[in-house]
Amino acid sequence: MGFGINRREFLKRGTLAGAVLSASRRTVRGATTGLPSTEKSSIRRLASRLRGEVLLPEDKGYEAACRDWTGAIPKRPGFVVRPAETQDIVTAVKFARDHDLLVAVRAGGHGFGSTCEGGMLLNLGKMKKVTVDSAKRVARAEAGVLAGEFDRATCAQGLATVLGECPSVGLSGLTLGGGLGRLTGKYGALCDNLLSAEVITANGQVLTSSMTENADLFWGIRGGGGNFGIVASFEYRLHPVSTVLSGTLRYPTSQLKPVLRFIAEYMLAAPDELDAIVDIGSGGMVYAPDAQEPAVVINVCCGGELSAAEKTLRPLRSFRAPAVDTIRPMSYLEAQSQCDLTPVLKHATDRYSGYSKTGFITRLNDNAIEAITAHFEKPPSPIWSVELGHCMHGEVCRVPESAMAFSLRQPGYSLFLNAFEERPATGEAAIMWGQSLHKALEPFSGGRMYLNLLTDSGESGVRAAFGNNYQRLVAVKSKYDPTNFFHLNPSIAPKQAASARSIVST
Repeated sequence: MGFGINRREFLKRGTLAGAVLSASRRTVRGATTGLPSTEKSSIRRLASRLRGEVLLPEDKGYEAACRDWTGAIPKRPGFVVRPAETQDIVTAVKFARDHDLLVAVRAGGHGFGSTCEGGMLLNLGKMKKVTVDSAKRVARAEAGVLAGEFDRATCAQGLATVLGECPSVGLSGLTLGGGLGRLTGKYGALCDNLLSAEVITANGQVLTSSMTENADLFWGIRGGGGNFGIVASFEYRLHPVSTVLSGTLRYPTSQLKPVLRFIAEYMLAAPDELDAIVDIGSGGMVYAPDAQEPAVVINVCCGGELSAAEKTLRPLRSFRAPAVDTIRPMSYLEAQSQCDLTPVLKHATDRYSGYSKTGFITRLNDNAIEAITAHFEKPPSPIWSVELGHCMHGEVCRVPESAMAFSLRQPGYSLFLNAFEERPATGEAAIMWGQSLHKALEPFSGGRMYLNLLTDSGESGVRAAFGNNYQRLVAVKSKYDPTNFFHLNPSIAPKQAASARSIVST
């Protein structure tokens, strides 16, 4: 066991460097505002009031709590708080406000930049409780639950909600950013299935947020990211699931153009029950990590009656003979576990350098297909991939854009670009190739972006993610977080924070 400082253990410790709190919450115009060393009695009082634990840099468990999903420690907070319950979050937030500390929040999934240098990291990974009411088809989950953990709890009762197909995705970030998955065509985004949430605001209030309580906040957290508070728990609507028809079709890259043309037309008339992802590349694909040669892979999942699913997939499976066809009946839970992130994790290390970028494509028309094909004729290295994720159609596109903060309600594909070179190569060729392809595809984005894939958290990127809902989100932000306390995310500047545009994450 680690030496995490809980209420009993902390009182036993004799020394603590006040420097762990030496980072201010903000960096304004590049200059860090200093904070005097906090007396050790202050942090001792914090620890004594928690059911969870506090971890200092010298503690066993600190580095594990700071690692992101790739295994890296991009920044080192002054200390980590691991709450065990909602009240722990309240106590930590108030402590941070009292001491003007930089605060980052991590729920345990794939968050980008969910950490800070100095200050306090709130790691919610200990909050793992899931309760399922099968009669009401409702489930409640705490903030640290991962998609695979939630799926196992609900699928055991023949139920599920709309979750990403990677088991290690965090429920919190997925929900707050919208949430796309296998069931998106049938049941909408994950945020469309959120019934209520328990939110801790920047002033330490605990609010229930739903259609009937704090409805403006409920509108904002369904797609507005972590801008308005820390969500301690979520309540979701569940749907019946059973056996699905799922698997992959694999083709050589020489078939790239006809495969893309077919899938583009095929998905225009796809039933709501069908989800499709296109994965193309060499050495970096998550749906065909065993591929020895460059390949084009289509991963599908089709629910409903098996006979109807077989009819739906028949044109796709027969329009030309694939090199590999693994599509078969399987449980929904098994279908949710097909994404293998090993290639990503392998290359997200110091052994490799290169380029990763995300985007959005409204439609795979001939010009977009030509741009993709032209770049694949000259790959930058043996390790490259492009994924066209979750063709958006069906129910997710029927919800009005203004119904909630999540405004991406049009047909299209999320775009993932990766290109890596193994050192001592500089990665320059991979970077140039990736930048060129991303630029070539930008005209087909419609100026839109999926928030959960946003890597550009500047104002232009944030506006692309929120679309026409941006100004309404500013009003919600101004009400619930007027000082921009929660800004280490794709941040919305509140009206009252005149200097908010000059604030940058540290």
